Amino acid sequence: MRPLLRLFVAMAALTGGAAEAQDARTPSGAVDAYHKALTLGDTAGALALLARDLVVFEAGVIDATLEAYAFRHLPMDMDYAAKTQWQLESRRMGGAGELYWTLSAYRVTGSDKDGNPVDQTTLETIFLRRIGESFRIVHLHRSSQPTPKP
Repeated sequence: MRPLLRLFVAMAALTGGAAEAQDARTPSGAVDAYHKALTLGDTAGALALLARDLVVFEAGVIDATLEAYAFRHLPMDMDYAAKTQWQLESRRMGGAGELYWTLSAYRVTGSDKDGNPVDQTTLETIFLRRIGESFRIVHLHRSSQPTPKP
C-alpha cells in the first residue's frame, strides 16, 4: 500500500471525532456508532472505532489488517449501508476486563448496488477491546441469508 494511503488510514483510526468517542464508552455503543458511521458515509468516524489490529471475516474473505479492510470492504459496507435499513432484532453481549463481545441479528431491507430488492437476516459477531475509556472493534464477522417468507 502506498505510504500516503497508509498514513490516512492510521490517522483516521487514531483521531476519531468527539461523537464517536462518546458513543464508544460501552461495547454496544461502539457497535451502534460504527453502524451509524457506515450509514452516514463517515469513513473517519468508522475507522476511529476500529482497532489497529482489526481482522474482518466478511463474504468468505479475510481482511487481515485494518488497511486491508479500509480499502477493500469498508467502501462496499458504506455503500450498502447507505441503500439499506438495518433493524436490530436481537443482541447478546458479554465480556470482562479489556475484551467484550456482541452477537447481533439484523433484518436488512432496501436495495443493493444494482437496485435489486434486499430482504435478509444478517448475523454479526464483534469482539471489542477497551482502550482507555472507550471500546474499539478488533474483530468483525458477518454472514447473511434471505429472510424466510411467512
